[in-house]
Amino acid sequence: MSSKKYVTTNNYEGMGYYDIAKVMTESGSKMNHSTARNIVIRSFSKIVKNISQKYEKNYTDEQIKSIAKSPLFQNSIIEIMKGKNNVKQKLD
Repeated sequence: MSSKKYVTTNNYEGMGYYDIAKVMTESGSKMNHSTARNIVIRSFSKIVKNISQKYEKNYTDEQIKSIAKSPLFQNSIIEIMKGKNNVKQKLD
């Protein structure tokens, strides 16, 4: 799976890492795009780790990071976060 697709801009009209860094810098928290990407990946990694522990999966840190970078995983989390209304709209 390619880790070069960034879910922030795929299908969700989200902000890219450069845009996130610019907003953060303008609000007083100096940040570059690499730092923004690392924070996002670290956050998704925490989700993967918690889910995998819940289901008693013993993934390595490398496997967890690979899953966290996956556009498929990230898209799934976004769909969950969008909630029930999104699911209902897709069914209609």
